[in-house]
Parts: sequence; structure tokens; C-alpha cells
Amino acid sequence: MNSNRPITTIQVMAVIISTIIGIGILSIPRYMAEAGDSGAPLVTASGVPVAFLGCWFTAVVCRKFPNETLFVFSRRLLGTWLADIFSMLIFLFFAFSAGITMRQFGEVCVAVVFKKTPIEAVILLMLLLVALSIRRNIVKFTYVHVFYLPFILLSAIAIILVAMRNVDVLNLLPLTGNHTTFSSFSKGTITSAGLYQGTFVIILLVPLMKKPQQILKAGTVALGIIGFIYVMIVWVTLGMFGAQETKLLSYPTLEAARSISIGAGLLERFDALFIIIWVISIFTTIFTNYYLAAYSLQQVLRHKDHRLISSFLLPLIFTFSLLPRNIFQVYSFASITAIIGLIFLTFYPLLLWLVSLIRNKGAISHE
Repeated sequence: MNSNRPITTIQVMAVIISTIIGIGILSIPRYMAEAGDSGAPLVTASGVPVAFLGCWFTAVVCRKFPNETLFVFSRRLLGTWLADIFSMLIFLFFAFSAGITMRQFGEVCVAVVFKKTPIEAVILLMLLLVALSIRRNIVKFTYVHVFYLPFILLSAIAIILVAMRNVDVLNLLPLTGNHTTFSSFSKGTITSAGLYQGTFVIILLVPLMKKPQQILKAGTVALGIIGFIYVMIVWVTLGMFGAQETKLLSYPTLEAARSISIGAGLLERFDALFIIIWVISIFTTIFTNYYLAAYSLQQVLRHKDHRLISSFLLPLIFTFSLLPRNIFQVYSFASITAIIGLIFLTFYPLLLWLVSLIRNKGAISHE
């Protein structure tokens, strides 16, 4: 194996998983219950194949150019000016996404933990932490995700296993939901698929992978693991509260964690554990969005390093986080951003892949 390509397939999977599991884990049972009633787990699962399309197109086009990032080979495929326009759109999307995610994080913290702390202070503190953390190269960026992933996965699995004891199967019937329409089911599918945009991070990782031809395998397995966790979280939450009550809860997953315990007083505050791990998962999500925004702008400006750019991005992302005037606008912005990201991050790699086929550019790596 080439030591100049230090990132393994398993590490790529870790980056994708820790990036995607984030802010959506708190509210996904409510969104899915609104879309599919008791059929919410089915709606959640239906989003995975839709999200896989974007992952597939991104993986196959990056695999054809295993020694370059998407920002580099897109210039040869589309021309410099057009590729830079798309790279600028990538920058704007991930910068805005980081800002909105930061605002959602602040809203939850102020509502649940720091009730007397100004939301601006909470956002700025996390933003400073992320801004300092992304001043690293891509290999160290990967190591950060690999380090935090076990904490995220083990806590999610622990909560699911303990909560399963409180599930009432009758709350999950009928499996297809009560009076679920095609329109509501489709809306729920799109909402679910919008949670998986973190697979786009593979554009940074392929040039450093030991086996870049396995990028599609890494993306597929990662999506499968995340999809399973999300489906199980929706399943246990609905099983505990029922669809109608779940629709009324702002953060159903947090309420589920509050409702479970182990033993006679051995561990009664699962919600405290959940919040701690949730903060870590939010950090890794914003970490990736911020990194992608800084790296894409660096490529557009032809700058040598993204570290200086990351510092200048801090006030911009902070401004984006404060654009929504209230919590209703926050979730409206988040929903619109997710849909735009799903469309854009699916069709742009598709465009690049089609152009590479037409112009017969690139070749699959067989290292």
C-alpha cells in the first residue's frame, strides 16, 4: 500500500457516518410521523435509496479521477469558469448549511440546557471551536471523525436497545400508516433523503484513499448503517409514544431518552448522556460543512491553504446562523436547504459523470 495515500476504506465510512448523524436525529421521528403516521419507519427507510443516488454519482465520478479532488477534475470536464461557478455554489451551500445547523444547535441548547444563555454566545462558542479545529489537513480531519465515531454509535445503539423494552407494538400498526397519501409519503421520503447529504465529503477523501476503487463500497455501507440507526430511532420512538403524540413533541428522540432507565436507579438520566453525545455529533457535522466550505473557496481562489480562508469565513457563517428570526424560520430554512442540497449534490456529480463518459475522460483506479 502507498504510504502517500493513508486513508483506509473503514476511515472513509467513519467520516461519512459521523458527518451525517447530527442535528436531524432529534426531530426525525416527528417529521416521519407527520409524513407517514404509524408508517414512519417505512418512510424513513424509503429515503435511503434516494440519498444513495447522489452518493453513487459522486463516488463513480470521483473513482474515475482517483488522484484529484472534484474541484480539480471538474475544470477539465466543464471548463475553468463553469467549474468555478459550481464550486462557488458548493461553497455557498455548505457555508449556509453550517450556519443553519449551528442555529439549530443553539436553539436546542437554549431550550434544553442553557436556558438563560444568549443564543449568540452558544453559537459563537461552537463556531470558534470548529473554526480552530478545521485548521488541519484532510488526514487529520479524518482522524477527528474516526476518534468520535465510537462515542456516537455506541450511545445511539445503547439508547435504542434500552428503549426497545418500552415499545408497544400496537403503536406501530398499521405498518403503512393510517390514511397515508402518496403526497405525504413522498414529502417524508425527500425529508429523510435530505439528511444524508454528508456523503458528498468523499470528494475530499478519494485522492488520499489507499484503495480509491472501494469508495462506492464505503459510501454504501455507511448509508446502510446510518439508515438502520435512523429507522430504529423512529421505530422505538413511535413504539413508546405513538404517532399522534410524537407529532406534538419538538424533540421526540430526546423525550425517548428521558423516558428510559437501567436498573433501580443505576442509570436514570439517559437524556444527559444523549445530550453529551449529541453535542459531539453536531460538532462533527458542522466540522465537515465548515471544512467543505473553506476548501471549496480555497479552490475557487486558487489559494495555497484553507486555514486563512477558514478564519475569514467565521463571521459569514455566524451571520448565516442569525438570519432566521425565530425557530419556525429556522426549521423552514433547514428544510429548504436540505431539499436544495439533495437536488444540487445529486445532479452536479451526475453532470460530471455524464460529461466524463461523453468526452471519454478518466479511468477507474485498480491500485
